[in-house]
Amino acid sequence: MTHFRLPPPATARDKARDVLARDETLTHPASARVVELDVREDLRSGREPFSRIMGTVSELRDDEVLHLRAIFEPVPLFAALGKRGFAHESRSHAAGDWSVWFWRPAAAGSTAAATPEAAAAPTSDTGDGMTWLDVRGLEPPEPLMRTLAALETLPAGRVLMQVNSRVPQLLFPMLVERGFACDVDESQPDRVLVRIWHAR
Repeated sequence: MTHFRLPPPATARDKARDVLARDETLTHPASARVVELDVREDLRSGREPFSRIMGTVSELRDDEVLHLRAIFEPVPLFAALGKRGFAHESRSHAAGDWSVWFWRPAAAGSTAAATPEAAAAPTSDTGDGMTWLDVRGLEPPEPLMRTLAALETLPAGRVLMQVNSRVPQLLFPMLVERGFACDVDESQPDRVLVRIWHAR
């Protein structure tokens, strides 16, 4: 069972937020309208927040900034949203308490560049039409979030091969909802291979 440390008391969070608001090193557009999304309770309860995040992103206007609160730095999102033209920055308030901002630099008039995809991309491509994603050793919900983020930009006709240490049961209904099919290979003693492709 994964245990998460609870965030600091509200007064400490408010104090940290005030400090961040005054921090001139932050590069997201200060004058942009901020859309708040807090998924910390979802993550603590074992619920998958990826759908909520992507739904909010899809409704985000060009002149708006998404302020995401999470219990860890959501690195898988950086590559997925970077491919959609978003820049990001993140700050840790305390253990288990993160703020991450996403925005479109060109639309917001910012001089900051989107983070290079290669720096955060968790996948590796091969010449056989397959993209490999190794999630062994990651704590939940990282394997699930990394897989869903990789599928966001998976081209039609390409296969995502997830390398896991166990059968990812929670992933399967989410694949169906998103129009993907998969098969599972448990023939190897040290890994489970999940092959995922567009079903339509």
